[in-house]
Amino acid sequence: MKVSEIANGSEVKIHASVAGHGIVLMTEAIFGCSAGLLVQPMEYFGKYMRFLEPANVQIRNKRDGRVYKFVSTTVTPVRTRYGNFHLIRCLSELEPDNLRRAERFYIDKLGIMSINGNTIDLKNCKVHDISMRGISLILDKDTVCNEGDHIDVRFRYGSSFHNYELSTVVVRNFNVGKKKAIGCSISDINVDLIGFLAAMKNEKHPSLDDIPETNLNPEITQKQQIEEVEEDIAKALLPEKTEKTQRQKKKEMREADQAREIENLLDLRNI
Repeated sequence: MKVSEIANGSEVKIHASVAGHGIVLMTEAIFGCSAGLLVQPMEYFGKYMRFLEPANVQIRNKRDGRVYKFVSTTVTPVRTRYGNFHLIRCLSELEPDNLRRAERFYIDKLGIMSINGNTIDLKNCKVHDISMRGISLILDKDTVCNEGDHIDVRFRYGSSFHNYELSTVVVRNFNVGKKKAIGCSISDINVDLIGFLAAMKNEKHPSLDDIPETNLNPEITQKQQIEEVEEDIAKALLPEKTEKTQRQKKKEMREADQAREIENLLDLRNI
């Protein structure tokens, strides 16, 4: 399977190193094109990420539910008529991983959390998604969590605003769009959590796999969108007129003028 064959809306994780620090960035696939896989843009401290060196990528393909792990050739920002995105390139074929994943549900509810038992300095957070194995929390920009920190989180959900409490441990830091987030393993799976997840299934709460796909332009087909994006990428790679070309032309004009002046001087000497 080629990276360009990944389905629209698939979850993408990129494990990379910035200034010696390991980071995990999360994004979402839009569609594949001849150059690679177009994904939603990724920023790190306000700057578009550019991975010129190989990075470890993990994708859960929405089409078949399988997880694909591979090393990208490059992950670079690209500019199109629809805005800025990132393009993942990979020359090798993708092989599915045997990893089995618990079903996760999108929550998007506000909550509060304590870090390492500090109940005096409570932090605001947003519960992004949850499963039997773990929970993802979006943090305020000033909140700092490290791997191994113990997080107690509380949030209310449902028509009765039932209060759910979970004890978790941070296993990774990543980004959801431009926001900081943490992934936590749930250290104590209580009856409340089991009942909550069962209720989510009964209510047919949207799984992450059911989140709508990205459509850059509803007025045209995806095939036409891909053709337009490929055209934009080609223009970016092969600009019609660059600053360097203009400088080169001016340099050539100066050299031609100097050559004419030398010819005129030589003609005067002969006279």
